Amino acid sequence: MPDDLTKAGRPTPRSAFAEVAPDGLFERPGVIRLRDPGHRPKTLLRVRLTPAWSAAAESVLGVAPPDQPGTPARSPVANVLWLGPDEWLVLGIGPASRSCIGLGSLAPALLRAGLAAAEVGDGLPDLELSGPRAREILAGGAALDLHPTAFPAGRATRTRLGRIGVLLQRAEDSGNGPVFRLHVERPWAGHLWSWLADAALDHPSNDESFPR
Repeated sequence: MPDDLTKAGRPTPRSAFAEVAPDGLFERPGVIRLRDPGHRPKTLLRVRLTPAWSAAAESVLGVAPPDQPGTPARSPVANVLWLGPDEWLVLGIGPASRSCIGLGSLAPALLRAGLAAAEVGDGLPDLELSGPRAREILAGGAALDLHPTAFPAGRATRTRLGRIGVLLQRAEDSGNGPVFRLHVERPWAGHLWSWLADAALDHPSNDESFPR
């Protein structure tokens, strides 16, 4: 490999779902739709929150990290998900993140602000789950109350699904029902995709034109 190969010139990492979903898409009409959204910058932030450190994080992220379980905080630069009393997942979003932080990783700026941060990016891939039976599919493998009143849009929590650990995030509903994002450690990505696709085949479709 040439010594002068820059980070920008390196090949894009192979999708964690390539083995089970080369096209990055699975759909059972009337049940669920799975989609690989591709690379998203993700930074793990660890800090014991104090007013000074909260202000330091806010100076980089544009919003203070949330201090309540499962709650998010959002700015034009990042979506910050509460994972624990001293741990957050920071998702770089939008052109603001890319323009001010280069490739979108917020870790360098957080480190300069004196906070403990590590870019996890492709080591924690995510998939998007949507469709009219998405909530039923998840309820079949996770011991969570996923009713909108208990798990509203924006909420995120760690749980077990299909015998593996995931970070489950509820996004805004679409016209075709609820939308969830599932973040999983890369070695388990293919297993998670396959588990969800197999579960969908066991559910009857709401689409009368699609075989049950």
